[in-house]
Parts: sequence; structure tokens; C-alpha cells
Amino acid sequence: MRAHTAAGKLQGLKDDALWYEAALVVGVTNALNVVADALDGTTSEWLTPIDEAADGVDARDLFAEVRTFYDAASVPLPFRVMARDPAYATDVWRAVKRAFSDNRLDRRLKEALAFAVSLTSRSRFGTAFHLAEMRRLGVSERGWMEVLGVTQMFSSYTKIADTLQLEPDMGEIAPVDASPAPGGRHVEDGAKPKIRRRTRAPARRRVKVGR
Repeated sequence: MRAHTAAGKLQGLKDDALWYEAALVVGVTNALNVVADALDGTTSEWLTPIDEAADGVDARDLFAEVRTFYDAASVPLPFRVMARDPAYATDVWRAVKRAFSDNRLDRRLKEALAFAVSLTSRSRFGTAFHLAEMRRLGVSERGWMEVLGVTQMFSSYTKIADTLQLEPDMGEIAPVDASPAPGGRHVEDGAKPKIRRRTRAPARRRVKVGR
């Protein structure tokens, strides 16, 4: 009995890992889209993208790695903007590379997810960029039109539900999974997680000021 229970918990953690991986792709996609759409070089003369062909560029090695990853002749706009601070751009790039590299989810699926995220958030940069990446990785027009259709459909359903203030009624479809996020502590079945309560600071005495 214990062996079956342990196996079930391991399987639950494995399944949850897929969601964590997908969530990382969503977060990183939004991070790049924010930079590309808002700070595209026209907002301020102090935030113009770095010219990757200029002499003495500090992020030259970073740019080379980015071009290799995307098999591209030029570096995508967000990295050229962030490269004004090479250390910052390098940290972001590491997160992007980790998020989009093949793991439990393959890169084509991740690009499709990033395309859907960009469509939903109305990011012109992200929509065009991830559509191009899907095409480069072999996704056909039928494939990206399928992603477009699903994204449009669920965006419509979400708007209808939000307008009517509907409550979700699908909570019982999947069993409760007590497996933790990476690095978190497991909560035993039926046990309530302990919530740390904030200790109240001692009340300050009010001092009356005489007239």
C-alpha cells in the first residue's frame, strides 16, 4: 500500500513539473515582450538598442550565443535593448535559454505556447517573433492556425466568463495534488498547510500635546 502511495506521489510531482516548465515559458515570454513592445528605442534616446555590429560592444559573446540559439543573422530586439547593461542582459538570457530549451516539453511546443501568450497579451513583437520561430522549427501553417484558433476561442470564453462574473465549476475534475513546487515541502494528505501568522508590532502610545 505504501509503495503504491509513494509511486502516486512521484507521478504527481512529475506531472506538476510540466506545469512549472510551461509557467516559466509564459513568464519569460512576457518579460521579453514588455521590453520589446515598450522600450523599442523610440521611447527614449537613452534606451536605444545596442548596435551589435559596432566596435567594442561589451555583449559581443552574448550576442553570438543568442544568434546561434535562434539560428538568426541578427539579435532579437529585447536583448539589444537590455545589452546596455551586459550583466543584466546575460542573466535574462540564461533564463530565456533555460525556459525554451528542450526538456520535458520540447522547443516547438514551447514556441507555440509563447505564440499563444503573445497573442493574448497583444504583443506585436512576441506574436511575430514566435510565429517565425514556429515556422523555423518546422510547424506548418495548419499548425500555427490551430494555435491561433484555440487561443482566440479561449480568450473569448474568458471574456464572457469575466463579464458575467461566472464561478469555475470544474474544480472536481482533477484530484487534489499535494506535491510541492520545486524546493517546497510536501503536505501530507488531509493535512492543512501551516500558515505563518505575522506577529503584531506593539501598539504605539499616543502622546497628547497640550494646547
